[in-house]
Amino acid sequence: MLQAQSISVSSNYILGINITAEEIILAYGNQSGIISERSSFKPEANQSFQNFLGLVSQHSDKLLNIARAQHLPLPERISVSVAGNYDSQLGVVISSRDFPAWKGEPLKSQLQLLFNLPVYIEKNAAAGAQAESLFGIAQDLRDFMFIDLGHRLSMAFSTQAKIISPKNPHAGAIGRVRLCQGKDTGNELPPTLNELCSAPGIVQQALTTQLSHWDPEVSIYQIINAARNADPYAIEILSKAGTSLGHHLAPYIHLLRPEAIVLGFPGALAGEIFSEPVFKAAQDSAGLGLDEMPKIIPSALGNRLPDLQALAPAIYTSRHQTGNNSNNR
Repeated sequence: MLQAQSISVSSNYILGINITAEEIILAYGNQSGIISERSSFKPEANQSFQNFLGLVSQHSDKLLNIARAQHLPLPERISVSVAGNYDSQLGVVISSRDFPAWKGEPLKSQLQLLFNLPVYIEKNAAAGAQAESLFGIAQDLRDFMFIDLGHRLSMAFSTQAKIISPKNPHAGAIGRVRLCQGKDTGNELPPTLNELCSAPGIVQQALTTQLSHWDPEVSIYQIINAARNADPYAIEILSKAGTSLGHHLAPYIHLLRPEAIVLGFPGALAGEIFSEPVFKAAQDSAGLGLDEMPKIIPSALGNRLPDLQALAPAIYTSRHQTGNNSNNR
């Protein structure tokens, strides 16, 4: 892989990696968030960590060869957004529901060995919050929450213009919260937010409650596109998911009193079809007036958000060198 001595010119370029169960994205871009080249591959179910590293090596070689062919400089740093319980003190993924076979994997040190470059790592939600503060609708906000809506719901927040990265690897995993239910369900546990509001959760709800309407291989993107084309079934599914999420945001709203809550990818692609039910349910549950409620906004970065999440940890750290990002030093 890359050797430090091979970088003969100074550059602001970054190789970003976004690690999720849906796909692993490699994005070659600069400090301004402009992405010159990208590639992606879908990980296998129960993929081992060593197999993951091998595939990252292969795909990054191809990507950087394309960049070199265009006379673009090699990257100076590696930036990573990872879905999992990442221990920033140890540089280790303790566990990941996206990658069940990963147990105590030394992600940071292995990427440092692979690329011989500095490595900056954040969990998905924190990386999403960083991307929004750098390039999105949160650029002018000091206090906001960001909700990653991928395979597992997770949350990060900014207070006084600083995105907080708690030391506990399991912090922010709000998708594990079980729904509050007023009726007796016997011995059956109520569903979690992951089961109702995550991307695969929404797909499963569509197939469970509207089986005759959907192809068994339907994707979250097809459901969102159908809703945007006024499909009442798709609108109903997204509205129910938004309502379930909104009802469970009240404690966070009262605790943090953010200016805004930014909804991440891919739910943000549905726009107000998803965000309005979230807002209405959150307001109802929080018991606040309109003037007291935070804005609840779908990310305006759209399909660019996962790529920018990959680049954001390195860019955010470079712009906040006086911050306490000890996990990225």
